[in-house]
Amino acid sequence: MSPPKLPVSDLFSELSNALEVGNAIVVAPPGAGKSTALPLHLLSLPSSSFAQKKIIMLQPRRIAARSVAQYLSKKLGEEVGNTVGYRIRGEQKVSLNTRLEIVTEGILTRMLQSSPELPDVSLIIFDEFHERSIHADFSLALSLEVQQALREDLRLLVMSATLDAQALKSLMPEAPVLCSQGRSYPVDIEYVTEQASLSTLQIKADAKKRNRSASITMVARVSQLIKNIFNKHQYDFLVFLPGAFEINKTALQLSQHFDSSVSICPLYSDLNKAQQQFALSPDPQGKRKIVLATNIAETSLTIDGIEVVIDSGLEKRAVFDLKRGISELKLQRISQASSTQRAGRAGRLMAGHCYRMWPKEQQSRMAQQSLPEILCSDISSITLESIVWGTEINELALLDYPTQAQISQAKQSMRDLGILNQGSKITPLGSQIHRFGSDIAIASMLLHSASLSQAHQSMACAMAAILENKDPLSGEKRLTNSKSDISIAPSTISITERLRFLMANKKHALWQYVRQWHHKLGLTLEHCEQSWPIEDGGLVLAFGFTQWIAKYQGKGRFLLANGNGAIMANSDSEVIEAKSEQVWLVVCRMQILQSNQSSQDNTLIRYGQELSFEQLKTHFASLFIEREEVEWDEQRQKITAREVVYFSQIKVSSSPLAKPADVNLTERWREVLEQKLGESSASNSSPLITLFDKRTQQLLIRNQLARDFCQKIKPETDLPDLCSAALIARMDEWLLPYLEGKTSWQALTQLPFFKLISQLLNYQQSKLLDELLPETLLIPTGRKANLRYQDNGQVMLSVRMQELYGLQEHPSVLEGNLAISCELLSPAQRPLQTTQDLGRFWSGSYQAIKKEMKGRYPKHFWPDDPANAIATAFTKNKTRP
Repeated sequence: MSPPKLPVSDLFSELSNALEVGNAIVVAPPGAGKSTALPLHLLSLPSSSFAQKKIIMLQPRRIAARSVAQYLSKKLGEEVGNTVGYRIRGEQKVSLNTRLEIVTEGILTRMLQSSPELPDVSLIIFDEFHERSIHADFSLALSLEVQQALREDLRLLVMSATLDAQALKSLMPEAPVLCSQGRSYPVDIEYVTEQASLSTLQIKADAKKRNRSASITMVARVSQLIKNIFNKHQYDFLVFLPGAFEINKTALQLSQHFDSSVSICPLYSDLNKAQQQFALSPDPQGKRKIVLATNIAETSLTIDGIEVVIDSGLEKRAVFDLKRGISELKLQRISQASSTQRAGRAGRLMAGHCYRMWPKEQQSRMAQQSLPEILCSDISSITLESIVWGTEINELALLDYPTQAQISQAKQSMRDLGILNQGSKITPLGSQIHRFGSDIAIASMLLHSASLSQAHQSMACAMAAILENKDPLSGEKRLTNSKSDISIAPSTISITERLRFLMANKKHALWQYVRQWHHKLGLTLEHCEQSWPIEDGGLVLAFGFTQWIAKYQGKGRFLLANGNGAIMANSDSEVIEAKSEQVWLVVCRMQILQSNQSSQDNTLIRYGQELSFEQLKTHFASLFIEREEVEWDEQRQKITAREVVYFSQIKVSSSPLAKPADVNLTERWREVLEQKLGESSASNSSPLITLFDKRTQQLLIRNQLARDFCQKIKPETDLPDLCSAALIARMDEWLLPYLEGKTSWQALTQLPFFKLISQLLNYQQSKLLDELLPETLLIPTGRKANLRYQDNGQVMLSVRMQELYGLQEHPSVLEGNLAISCELLSPAQRPLQTTQDLGRFWSGSYQAIKKEMKGRYPKHFWPDDPANAIATAFTKNKTRP
């Protein structure tokens, strides 16, 4: 069957020629036929290599992959799985006759890993590449390597509606860019601003209630607009809403307004195939439709009969929180590219109308493109894939590279699960997990559970199905516990209650996924199901979510093994509070709440299961760590030690120790001193100085004065920096070794600081310092008098006046460059005069002082010519030595 005549057909000849010799890039707007007519054309080429080998077309969304396969098969007059088939997670329809396989998620990556040469594939098409799916980016990088190293004949075709072709050209420089103008009907765009639109504050609000309020406000506006304009148009409506919550709220409001002649059709990923297909297909009774969709309807999907698009301008996007290791669903503005895509849905099959729920002036302020998924997602899976591939992820040909923080987090999480060793090399367990091709935590759980029993692994299969799909208890009003016959609320986090629900509802849709896991592991469901060890549910989960094993801290709070915190809903925490023993829980799903609280209080536990401490000690012994913790007791002014047992980062027990180990003591002293003395600066007025005796303080001042002098006068000399900051930085040399065995601040203050610090000067430096700035001065009486050095650069000599008689040349230091300030004292040691010129003093003001002092101290010598008198320390009646 010939493909339909669509605008992209204008490129067929040029594209065929390009693919004969190399790769190609196709840019075409929505509705041009690039996802439908183009692959059918390539299949129809009789003489090309495409007639002999398969074509793989990568679609970023499962619903689109299934829909495109069905559409193309219908055009060929065949069932899906014949010429055209698809593979998506948990589902495939292909056969030996399949020549075009439409795949999604990581399936192309798995194909490349299992058989890098892809011997039966001639062409790989990357459709809707503008969405920048993490799997599309990664698998394109691998495909380019395969092409360059193994398969020169392999062709790559990248297609997009809106694409930065120049960026892509950096990866595929030889590929021509082929552009189709497309065929779209005129779309009138109207900006709806009669009522206040959602403000940026509402969208970026931190409070959960405000976000929920913003969603409800938006639902009310959209619903009212539909009611007002529905009769102004003849055909169907497509309404873009952020998520399932808003879709269901809007559907409820509209169903209360419209009668049965209007079909309200939700469309989002959690719906089953039948519900999704009903939304995509014309109504069988010819009713007008209002399709309420998330952004999955932006591309690839053609919904027949759409005349009107209503765009809320919002989307919910998963953003990975590196610290907590979970994804947060954020409400945010769409990009300009997305708004163009959405509006184009109204012009696919007829002239249409698009209502945008924001002011026109806001359009130009929206981001040009959405952030690539690789920059805001958990990259653990592709990091593992790159390691298995044999390269680092940042060495691949990617348009955007994840941050080093993303890479480090991904590798650490895999080391915690034993997937990588400490050198970031894959372990045997990691190789097994990789072959599963599923979430690494779930794969770890499935593999480890086999070590317990076949029944444990069978139960793990059911748990995997629960974790990978919609909550089976959502919508259930009550649930009866089969053991205790206690009715529990559907908000319970318990995984085992969901297992019991499945066992009581054998026709539930989840059983399909349970059977798939059993088949993959070679297990017989019927035999295992009867002996599921429900009581070990927490243990089985812990094998995959080890970093989220948690201990109850009280008041609804848990501390996780990775050091983060999480909270329980009130209904769950009330049950925990009623227990007297310690409660341990393994958490396997959490949700970040939008709130103004701390990160410890805004992470809500959604799924979890209790496990016993004995199970932890038996199966996770390697995660228990004993270590000595040394702390500073501010009240006692003393360092104390305790032996503490941790499970990862959760404190399990603590007991006091008589004395800390020397290595721990040294490190704690370092921290205490840095904290207490951290205000140190280049000056010596810091708290460090208060520890020292006067002689040590004088040493530091002398050294600083000498350094300043030498830097100006003797630059060839070298004296160490002994300012407070320098001393703290050099604690390892002069202080910490001498604190061994000492635990109190009092013991610290009794150290011989002058001796310890003096050791920082070598012999030559000590000698130079004593020559330039001696501690004492030999005075005329033959006594060595102490010199007192001050921060302001002055040097003081305080002596009785009689001891300097006969001294005609004023004393100085620093090789005569700094005069000593002589403080002359009375016989009673009281200051009489301070001078820096003794000669002038003897011949000047001395006479007035002599006159007064002679009458007050008649027994002491008061010569008329002190400059030539004999110095003495005695009275007239005492004999000089």
